[in-house]
Amino acid sequence: MQKKIKLLIVMLSITTGLYAQSSQFTTSVSLVGMSMDYKEYDDGGTLLDSEKSGFTDIAGVEMNIGYLFDKEASAYNQVGINFMVLHGTTDYKGSLWNSGLGYGSHVDTTLNTIIDMDISYKRGYKVLNSLELNYGLGLGYRYWERSLSASQIETYTWYSLRPMVGAKYFVNDELNIGLSLEYQYGINPTMHESTFDYDFKLGHADIIEVSLPITYKYNERMDMFIEATFQQQIIEKSNTIQRAIGVDTYDIFEPDSTANNQYLKLGMAFKF
Repeated sequence: MQKKIKLLIVMLSITTGLYAQSSQFTTSVSLVGMSMDYKEYDDGGTLLDSEKSGFTDIAGVEMNIGYLFDKEASAYNQVGINFMVLHGTTDYKGSLWNSGLGYGSHVDTTLNTIIDMDISYKRGYKVLNSLELNYGLGLGYRYWERSLSASQIETYTWYSLRPMVGAKYFVNDELNIGLSLEYQYGINPTMHESTFDYDFKLGHADIIEVSLPITYKYNERMDMFIEATFQQQIIEKSNTIQRAIGVDTYDIFEPDSTANNQYLKLGMAFKF
């Protein structure tokens, strides 16, 4: 009887191990809060207007699905698809167009919708029992709609190449701390504004992003994580379009801007 029990335990162990090794897919979902600090500048570097929000003002969800292949004891390859959508308000501070008044003469609330998605490849390998290094490349798309009013909506869109490097430190079998750096090089960045129905070609739209995830292994099939992401976005001045209004002609363009965005994510990941 004891031999049968031992044999059963061995068979269960082997079966469980094979099943664990066959775990190819991962999926995750997280709640996201975003803090935005956006500023626009004229050619001389003078502040024109700004947008600010706290983590509870802009919020949404992020979803990811990944597939592991060529998985070994000390290395793996992974492809993934990531999708994030956020919605909320920022506090606008600036001036009305063509008013002649300076920064701070007009305050309002802006409604924002942000969609960010990418498909990526990543290679990871262990250099020590407690340390993993990884690198990869992604192709992404970003959409940002700023509704300053019902008649003034600015929509920024671009594709991007996203090289990335990272590391993961395993504190123990259940807890690990990560660090990743990603550069997003904007491709064909444009801004459409609804007032005059113009499309502006932006000089460039690039993002540098640093992420710090902390992951706790709840069991063999589920992880829980919290992640802080710090992001700097730089948009270069667009082309200029001349617009005649009455007897006057105006140069209309999208100015230089920077955005220091922070994201706080809380979620769960599943392996199957």
